[in-house]
This record gives sequence, structure tokens and C-alpha cells, in this order.
Amino acid sequence: MSQTFAKIPAPRQPRSNRQVDTIRGQLHRFMLIPMMERHTRWFDAGPVSIGVEARALGTSADNMVRGPSIHVCSADHQEEYIRFDVFGKVLHYHYILNADEHNMLWGYDPDTNGPMIAWACTALRERLPVMLRRAGADALAVEVEESGWDASVLTEVAQSAAAALAPLPDDLVRAKEGMDWMMQWKAVHPQFNTVEEGEY
Repeated sequence: MSQTFAKIPAPRQPRSNRQVDTIRGQLHRFMLIPMMERHTRWFDAGPVSIGVEARALGTSADNMVRGPSIHVCSADHQEEYIRFDVFGKVLHYHYILNADEHNMLWGYDPDTNGPMIAWACTALRERLPVMLRRAGADALAVEVEESGWDASVLTEVAQSAAAALAPLPDDLVRAKEGMDWMMQWKAVHPQFNTVEEGEY
């Protein structure tokens, strides 16, 4: 072979013998923190409902993240399938695999996809049955395809999410409540937010 490398990085010791895998979502073997109902506004849309939660986590004004979680749920609000978390340094979303009590985490790239709230609403408008199937909700996906759903609620969903993204007077109160709520969940679901050795 006559081709040579145009640029070679400075030599360094390998970090380990483990090779890098390309990740198509991260499977986490735990369930997410349940939403806090008193901070959630619901939009009923036929066979599905969408809750917009004004999330906050932290212990002080300098140590706090806040923003909306958009929850895609069953019509009766009892089972969640998709969650978009628009807060913190790494925006992300989850498929919730209820049968296995797992979730699949995907990071969100705003540089490629633009603002996440608009992207999430477009994805739901155009891809909801596909996303429901990805979450294992095949029967609900068929119902949405055959009977439709009220996608007109997405205008208000976006408005509500944008309002939750802005600073609110009760941010610190909700942040401390959010931390307490997370600790309560961790106490009854100790595998929450943990992975096995070697997992991502």
C-alpha cells in the first residue's frame, strides 16, 4: 500500500486493552425518577397524554439545574414511554422499557439538531408511532396509527416547556424538593442511576 498517514498524533500509552464501541443509545437497567405531579401540566391528546414538568435539582442557587421534562404517557397518565430532559449540561431523552423496568438513554446534540424543545415536538408530531415501538409500546403505536392523536396540543406543550426553561421564582424551592424526591426514589429503587462495571 502506497498511502501514508498525513498527520499522526503524538504517541501515548493505551488506556487499556478495551476497544471503543459505537453506542446506539445506552441501556440502563433501572427506572427513572417518577415525575412530580404538582410541578407537571398535562395535555391530553387521545390515546396518549403529554406532561410538561418544571424540573429542578440542586442544593443552592450556584449548584442547581432546572428546565422542562416532557413526558409522553398513556391516556390515563399511568405509564410513561418517552421522556425528553431539557436541562443540565447534557440534554438527553429516554425510551422507557416498562416490561423490563429499564430505560434507553440518548444524548441530544443541539449543534446538529437545534433547540431541543422544538426538535422534540417535531419528533412527536412526525414519528410518535415509531418512537412508541422503540419503547416497546407496540399496541399503543398501532392505536395511534389507526385512530390518530391530537397533535395540536404540541403548540401548548412547547410553550409550557419554554416557560419551564426560563428562571422561575421558586427554582431553589423546587430544586431542594427535587433532590429530596430523588433520594426517596433511590431509597426504594437502589439500582437507580448505577451501572455495572464495564457498562457505559
